[in-house]
Amino acid sequence: MTPKIAPSTSNMEKKTAYQIQMERFKRAKAGGFQLEAIFILYALIEDRLSAFLFHAGITNATREKITRNGKVRPHLDSELTVLSAKQPNIRNVSAKIKLIKELLAWSMNYTVNEPARNYKDALCKQINRTAGRDQMIETLIRIEGWCASRNELVHALLNKKVEDQEKILQDLVHEGEACNRSLQNFVKSFKVRTTLRKQFNIQ
Repeated sequence: MTPKIAPSTSNMEKKTAYQIQMERFKRAKAGGFQLEAIFILYALIEDRLSAFLFHAGITNATREKITRNGKVRPHLDSELTVLSAKQPNIRNVSAKIKLIKELLAWSMNYTVNEPARNYKDALCKQINRTAGRDQMIETLIRIEGWCASRNELVHALLNKKVEDQEKILQDLVHEGEACNRSLQNFVKSFKVRTTLRKQFNIQ
């Protein structure tokens, strides 16, 4: 039976959970427990991807589904082909990355109409003033490669030479840490002065 783990319900609980896992990551890295470090990095990256979609007003309050808000969803459907499916799935990392990549590419070609009163203009304006926007698509591509290498290694743990694995694991930790840092800085910058959820009453 799959164990049930209660989700964090407040910003304080989320902050505490993050601090605990970061300390765990540091201990795992220092102690040479590369697999644990990679496991934690994967969780950190997925959390930041989810945070971006949430603060951009794209997902609902549970962060598991695309919002159905009438002031938001029509704009998303008109611009993002990844949402053309009847029930678009954004629960896994690859789906989140695909959505964010398309969103960023759209923002680079869209001209904001000032004053930015509708969701599409307000979202694009917020993305455009976010530090690291121009490098983020490249970071997302790196994360896709990192996830693919991680998955391949997990499936090959008992089929490859131990000495080869250790070097690959160390490289994965280093690359994952760099990608997570870049993603975290981008999301942190995006959240500054973001009022999208409040402005458009996104639940």
